[in-house]
Amino acid sequence: MKSKLAGFIGWFFVLIFAQTFVLDPVVLGFDYAPLVYVLLLLFLPNHWPSWNVLLVAFFIGLTIDFMYMSGGVHAAACLVVAYLRPNLIRTAYKGTLKPSELSIENESFDSLIFYAVLVIVIHHFIMLLFVVFDWDRLGWFFSAWAINVLLTFVASTMLLILTRRGRL
Repeated sequence: MKSKLAGFIGWFFVLIFAQTFVLDPVVLGFDYAPLVYVLLLLFLPNHWPSWNVLLVAFFIGLTIDFMYMSGGVHAAACLVVAYLRPNLIRTAYKGTLKPSELSIENESFDSLIFYAVLVIVIHHFIMLLFVVFDWDRLGWFFSAWAINVLLTFVASTMLLILTRRGRL
């Protein structure tokens, strides 16, 4: 259990560093960039109580907001994903009645990818909704959402494949 927490803290620092200093849209020179820190929301321990998951998700989002000076949009999106997390787990892992008993590391890679897609789509929609939603820019909103989801999905899938122990 302590090794899982230490591993999560290690991934926290690695992904926050990569998100802030490597995958920043300003550094890349693009309008869009993958938000790989969302992987932290996937791997929050399932045995934690809900209030603990919400608190850690808020801290993850607040850290990114602090680094990007984005005014709380990442924290809000992370909180929504953390709140919906038990339902997302039940959707992705169909045979699971209690998310606290699920060990994501031991489940199939297909279910993990489906879970990642759900988390990424919802996170990006909420984040962009708070950032830019305007009825006059509805087309841009959906195109930015689709591009960011695609970039994040590709980058996250590559990280999951590279770090996955055992079989895919």
